[in-house]
Amino acid sequence: MRISRFYFPTEFQTGDTLTLTKEQAHYALTVLRLKHERPVELFDGKGKQALATLIHTSRRTADVVIDRVSIPENESPIQTILLQGISKGDRMDFTVQKCVELGITAIQPLWTEHCDVKNDKIDKKLQHWQEITINACEQSNRNVVPDILPPLEIGEWFALQTSVKGLVLHPYASQSMKSIEEFGENTIHLLVGPEGGLTEAEVSLAQTKGMTPVTLGPRILRTETAGMAVLAILQAKFGDF
Repeated sequence: MRISRFYFPTEFQTGDTLTLTKEQAHYALTVLRLKHERPVELFDGKGKQALATLIHTSRRTADVVIDRVSIPENESPIQTILLQGISKGDRMDFTVQKCVELGITAIQPLWTEHCDVKNDKIDKKLQHWQEITINACEQSNRNVVPDILPPLEIGEWFALQTSVKGLVLHPYASQSMKSIEEFGENTIHLLVGPEGGLTEAEVSLAQTKGMTPVTLGPRILRTETAGMAVLAILQAKFGDF
């Protein structure tokens, strides 16, 4: 039986009683129809997890009583940061969701030359992507919520870096993922363009900072496929797959 999970970004310990938010209670009682005294899990977004018991307090409200707290090792041994050219609508949502499921450490959205998304309502976009991240952690059994960093222009982001170790996904690169044997750095950056891809100038900029252009083969992948594909390969080669 799968145990439903809920995000509680707060300190908790064995014996505590916490109240589900209105949205969490609706999901638990109305959508999932969880019964009184059903086991559930909580996580704080920083690595801590708790087994708890759901207590109905009314038709629309519920508490959870914490039975046991633990800090399981669910995070990938490799640190990965996705530098994602911002894509339209649900493509960006899909990228965030799947890369979180695959173990990404953080996501840095970037405005690039070929981005076809208006640079407005940034706070609303960030909140939406963070909610997707939390939902993906609930589903995938992660207890650490990855950071979704404020979007930056690609040139502005690279100007802040002395050197960057990682990969630039480029369909016409001469080097393939098969040739990547190891990374000497703790953090691997993955640069993926938006729907229109990266310009040659953007690829060159990444190279000057220390990144390596690689191809994922003869087929050109969509932006929402490319990031999760390279991340899955890295997890298989160096991570916990």
